[in-house]
Amino acid sequence: MRWPHPFRPPIVGLDVGTDAVKAVVLKKMRGGWSLVAAAEAPMPDTGTSDPDGAADALKQVFDTLRLRRARVATALAGQSAIVKRLSLPAMNDAELAEAIPWEAEQYVPFDLADVQLDFQVLNAGEPSRTTTDVLLVAAKRDKIAERTDVVLRSGRQPIVLDLEAFALVNAYEVNHPDRSDPLTVLVHAGRTSTIVCLLERGQLAFTRDIAVGGQSHTEALMRDLNVDALVAERLKFPTRPLLPGVTTDQVRSILRDVSSQLVSEISKSIDFYRATAPIERISRIVLSGGACGAEGLSDLLHSEFDAPVEVFDPFRAIDRRRHGMDSGGVAGPAFAVAVGLAMREEGAA
Repeated sequence: MRWPHPFRPPIVGLDVGTDAVKAVVLKKMRGGWSLVAAAEAPMPDTGTSDPDGAADALKQVFDTLRLRRARVATALAGQSAIVKRLSLPAMNDAELAEAIPWEAEQYVPFDLADVQLDFQVLNAGEPSRTTTDVLLVAAKRDKIAERTDVVLRSGRQPIVLDLEAFALVNAYEVNHPDRSDPLTVLVHAGRTSTIVCLLERGQLAFTRDIAVGGQSHTEALMRDLNVDALVAERLKFPTRPLLPGVTTDQVRSILRDVSSQLVSEISKSIDFYRATAPIERISRIVLSGGACGAEGLSDLLHSEFDAPVEVFDPFRAIDRRRHGMDSGGVAGPAFAVAVGLAMREEGAA
């Protein structure tokens, strides 16, 4: 396996999830990106609350990739930060940097001493703009320290700390640069939560984390069928006969009820955004994440919003053969955040 640069360690997009850590290495080519390597490893049951156990999971991924050195781009979950879109009077960078802390006091429900503020100008390329549209980010300092500590314990250097929602949008934009739909909804369903991103003509306008994910389906089966977690996980993806007295329709009904709860929360998020935006119709819904194949989720979303639903392939626009790699052994939709992180550059906004 040849790495992108003989002297400089590669950037590894590292998605540290609740149940698994996923890593992607890409190389920037003249015509786009090529896949160098991808791997995943299970996280300990304690997740990142056990930093040494989490660091061991990261080490396992780096060993699989045969990476002795690496520059790591990783991300915080949405619960660790507040993201707010602001429309401010037109101002230059210096004025904006001075205004952001004052604006943050109105929207951030934490002590500003406990958060790290950052912002991104959304309409910077519009010379005649009358407003400055900004995405304000306030990340909890303790969560930043926790994630940085886990990466350092694995023996690697974190150079980029992003938000999972931003990485997801980054991966989507690179794979679909031609799309400028009035409103696209990205739904990234993980184990314990689901990221919802609303893109207005290709630009992130709103994001929210919903505390419903694949684990919610597992817990519903455990509760309603009185089974343990291992049996519940098997029932979600049956490869052997079901339990005596348990029917396929019964299992599907339980799982579909949870998916319906998730769709209801997604609908609330979209209604909240629509209350302040003149967008009526959703152009498309794009699913990703390890739980995006949950029973009934795609059908329920289509019925609720009368919009086409598709599963996101984050490797769609990436050359998978140049380095003898393909994504055949990689569950593509689950790697969406890791792909978006792997495309980040040190010091980039």
